[in-house]
Amino acid sequence: MRLNLPALKKATVCAALAISGLITTGFYSGDQQLVETVYIVQPGDTLWDIAEAHIVKNTGGRRYILEFKSGIEEMNPWLLESHDQLQPGDELKINYWIQKGDAEI
Repeated sequence: MRLNLPALKKATVCAALAISGLITTGFYSGDQQLVETVYIVQPGDTLWDIAEAHIVKNTGGRRYILEFKSGIEEMNPWLLESHDQLQPGDELKINYWIQKGDAEI
């Protein structure tokens, strides 16, 4: 049995495109609006808890918690320097997307 390499390559590319289409489905949900907010850290807060509380407000498309947490760290570079140690009163910039027409949660 001989392999037809050009046909195999074409099939592989087609499969990769189909899979990437499935993976990205649901990430974009139409017109979106960026919400920029500042959260004041409360006693006992962790970065993970804050990310979990805010990711549910992200109605503009699917986001994963690790990606969302990383986004908070990128918006607040001092977190990396402090090894994500939060103190009550710290201010965190947090962004998320909502579908246009949704009330801000």
